[in-house]
Amino acid sequence: MEYIETTCPSCSPDTEVNHIILKGRKEELLQCQECKSVHKEKKPQNLLVRVIVSKGKESVHTRAVLSGIIRKDDEILIDDETTGEAYLVKITSIEGKDKRLDEANADVIKTIWARAIDEAIVKFAISHRETTESVSMRVPGDREFVIGDKVEVNNRKLKIVRIKIRDGGFKSRKGVSIKAKYIKRIYADSGIKEPKRFSRAKGERVVIKKRESLWSLRSKVTS
Repeated sequence: MEYIETTCPSCSPDTEVNHIILKGRKEELLQCQECKSVHKEKKPQNLLVRVIVSKGKESVHTRAVLSGIIRKDDEILIDDETTGEAYLVKITSIEGKDKRLDEANADVIKTIWARAIDEAIVKFAISHRETTESVSMRVPGDREFVIGDKVEVNNRKLKIVRIKIRDGGFKSRKGVSIKAKYIKRIYADSGIKEPKRFSRAKGERVVIKKRESLWSLRSKVTS
């Protein structure tokens, strides 16, 4: 069974969540693993582009999956399949078919030269019962994240519940430590307990608050 991370139009339109690929060639039929809804999605037109990365005194030859317009000074994420590492690089030069360019579509690029930044962008998915929020932080690639620990992101304390690593697997055992450069996404708990919601017939919602009487709830439903 094949999995993919993408947005879900039903429960997570802005944040990528895990999906099962049910079938598809030009269009994929996907089932969201958060809300179990099924939807179609066109396969992205991505291209594999050669990238030469300067890391200190050595140069690393690798490839990156890119699409759209690429510009000099852009920062892109390199996912090195040989080492399993992911790291940010800054584009210093773009070579087209016969000349150097300041910007170009991915399909006309022959080679990209870049400089390693030695940092990683770690994405967090925070579940809020019916929706998923996405936040990210920029950290050194060797920084370790431990399942079960709390981490501060944008002045918020989040508890790490599980980690998706770049080879496609998940880690959820408490105490397991993974470096940022190997992480694809961290699933976290904000610790905020949301009230239960009950749907009305017309799709409106009634929130039951603490100490709210059954009589007051009935009054809201019948009013």
